[in-house]
Amino acid sequence: MAITLGFLLIFSEILVDIKQHPAFKGQKPDLERIINLHPDGWKALAVTTTDPNSQGYYDVIVSKIYQHVDGNMVSVVMTWSRDGIRRAGHPQELCYNASGATVTLPRHAFLLTGGKKQNVISFSARQGDIIQDVIYWRVTGGKHDSSLNENYHLTHRFHDVARMLMDDIPDNLMVRVSSWRRDTDPPSTAHIDYIKAYLQSVSPSTRLFLTGVGNY
Repeated sequence: MAITLGFLLIFSEILVDIKQHPAFKGQKPDLERIINLHPDGWKALAVTTTDPNSQGYYDVIVSKIYQHVDGNMVSVVMTWSRDGIRRAGHPQELCYNASGATVTLPRHAFLLTGGKKQNVISFSARQGDIIQDVIYWRVTGGKHDSSLNENYHLTHRFHDVARMLMDDIPDNLMVRVSSWRRDTDPPSTAHIDYIKAYLQSVSPSTRLFLTGVGNY
């Protein structure tokens, strides 16, 4: 049975690869405009960062560094893919591992914003004596992706293949926010403070797009 399922999976993948265009026909989001929005007390710095390991993997990737009046800085990265199954936002801890950082075990956490829970993945990445505290999440097909960092079971894979064969391919958004500290400092909350204030400051439609969670 395992061999049969394996052949079926391979055959399905071949059929999917024949498709030249993903099914998502909506407008490409203006991530540049969205990332340029920021809450009071924060200003954009001229320096921006882009993860070189992400180039070519997404249809759109934007990044920005913001600094608070108290001196704390955060990095904000947003990516978008028209094909949210074959080119979904991958686990962000892999990017840090690839750059040589030592990454803590990612854990599921949540932010409480406007009375709503926003599920996120949280981890820290060390390079030398500098540590980045990171949170990120994904939104697939306009809905919060609860499968982040979970084991990818065969049943889930067949479900994805079935959606692709039916031309039911969702888009994918990833949002990552991080802040820096020295290894002798306590864990930073600047990135958490920023994203909470940010989500409260944007319009309801933008917030829904960014989180997949409505009715704030």
